Formats: sequence, structure tokens, C-alpha cells
Amino acid sequence: MRITSIEVHPLDLTLATALTVAYGSYPVLNYALLKIVTDEGLIGLGEASPDPEVTGETQETVLDALNRVVPLLMAADPLQVEPLLRQCRAAIPAFPAALAAMDMALYDLLGQALGVPVHQLLGGLARPAIGLYPVIPLDEPPVMAAMSAKFVGMGARILKVKLGSSPDLDLLRLKEIRAAVGDSVQLRLDINQGWRDAETALAVIHRLDGFNLEWIEQPVLAADLDGLAAVARATEIPIMADESCHTAADALKIACLGAADMLNIKLMKCGGLSEARKLLAVAEAAGLPCILGSMGESSIGSAAGLHFVAAQPSIVACEVIGPLFITNDPASGYQIEMSTFQAQVSTAPGLGVTLK
Repeated sequence: MRITSIEVHPLDLTLATALTVAYGSYPVLNYALLKIVTDEGLIGLGEASPDPEVTGETQETVLDALNRVVPLLMAADPLQVEPLLRQCRAAIPAFPAALAAMDMALYDLLGQALGVPVHQLLGGLARPAIGLYPVIPLDEPPVMAAMSAKFVGMGARILKVKLGSSPDLDLLRLKEIRAAVGDSVQLRLDINQGWRDAETALAVIHRLDGFNLEWIEQPVLAADLDGLAAVARATEIPIMADESCHTAADALKIACLGAADMLNIKLMKCGGLSEARKLLAVAEAAGLPCILGSMGESSIGSAAGLHFVAAQPSIVACEVIGPLFITNDPASGYQIEMSTFQAQVSTAPGLGVTLK
């Protein structure tokens, strides 16, 4: 089998509700679509979901990076996944989202060629369905409380709440959300570096008694591992590293410093499924639980993440919820049972998604 054509296109995903976090607001996600075609008629799909604040990439730079590696893959055997990815990493080492698109497209082709779903290539099916939970974007307290109540009314029992604009307003947001959803709903906080430093973060955290929080994600700046460690040491609430942890090497450094209690793995941060497996292995060896996070990908990137979680029973939570919010999803095949917020793992060959 040989690769006969590779297409790289802009992918602009419109959200039903803007994704607002501590460092910006995104009503449209400017991503990239990758399509690899073989001489046997197989089509492998990939998605690059960059974020300048997280991956250091933009739509323009990932499109350029993907087009730069196209000549490396033309006429190549797509089943040689790791050798091809090694070449791509050498050519565009600073573009993890672009590498993730290439990675998932090659795994999609490999699965189709062998007639097995991607999770079988990653170790087998550990769980056929995975519970998801909605994300509440940063907004005014009444808006966040109303959205939280809406999701709970739909059956959600866990909410991820975006905070980080100001400590006092964040506390008001939490109070109104708790009043709207009651005490039994689990709350997971994502600060997206918004509290900036350990002193501010600890001052806020010390005011959070009674909110029954499961964990707090990335309260300080990504580069401030000493500050992250200070927060982790000083609170009983588990602290998760997200923007601070991109690679297996980052996970090792965080573990050695005691800088976090948990890690957020994202395919777009680390460069795809192959690199995510390496990162998870380090985390498992260090005793650090991991979740599989999301950049709000379409059904393509979300399917890749779901296959990863399906094959890795040590992953404690999954956030591949982009298709719930995207109004112009380019692909189909990613299935969510809304009454239970369960994502169903595809058993079709490859990623199990096709372009509409």
C-alpha cells in the first residue's frame, strides 16, 4: 500500500456557546483537517487543534507545518507508522498539534488496513463506553449558574467549571453554581493559569472550604513549576497540571518536583497517540493519575482521544466533548448517549469516523 495524495485544509468550527477561559474567548475554533488517501482507496483522517497559549501554534502555522511534511509521506507505506512519525517529528518538532493530526491519520489508516478499531492497536478494549462531563465556560456568575443547572437537568452529575478571571468573582461564580445545582454534583475547577502565582492561588483555595471540589487544574502560570509545587504541598485538594505538562519529559520533571497530584494529557499538547502513551507510562510509574483532556476537537480528534481512553484503564476521566458544542462538525461516527453522558467507543476499523 502507498500514499497517493494528502490534503490539508483549514477547519473552522463554530461553537453553540463561545469557549471562554482565563486567557481568551473562542466563538470559533480555527483548526486544520488532514486527509491521507492510499492507492487502495483508504482515507485516513486527522485533525490539528492548535492554541497559541497552549501548543504555541495557530491555524496558519499548523497548515504550513503539515504542508511541509507532505513530501515526506508521499508514496510512503502508511503502515510504517512509527518510522513516518519519527520523520515528521524531526521535520516539525515544535508543532505538536500538527504532529497529532498526522499521528491520528496514520493510525486511522493502519486500523482500516488491518480491519480493527484504533483501540485494538493501542492495547485492546478496556471499556466500551466512557463517561463524559460538560464544561462550563467562564462568564458572569448567573450565566454560569444557569448553564450548570441546565446540564444537571439533562442528567450530568459532574461539571468542569472554568475560572481564573479574578479571585472574588470566581468565588461568587462558585457560590451561585453550588446554589443552582446542589451539593451532590461533583465540581472540577480549571483555572487555566488565571490565578498566576502560588500566593494568589493559595489565598483563593483557602476560601474554598465547603464547595466539595474534586480537583483544581492549573492554578498558576505554566512555567512556574515551583509555584505549582507550593500549591500542591499546601492543600488537600488535588492539583492537576495541564499547560505545564506537554511531554513525557514534562511529566517526569513534575513528578520529581512533586509539582502536581494529577496530569492532564491532551493529544494536541504531546503530539498524538504515540506520544500520549509515553507520557501516560511515565505518569503511571510515578503514581500520578491522568485524565484525557480536550481542545474542543471535532468528531475526528475526539474519536482519537476516545480510542486512547478506551484502551487505557488507568485514565481516570475523559473530556472529549467537542462534538457536543460544535454546530458544523465535519465528520460523523462519534456517538454520545446524552441521557447518560456516555461516549460509545466505535468498533469500526480505524477511528470509525467519516467525513459528512
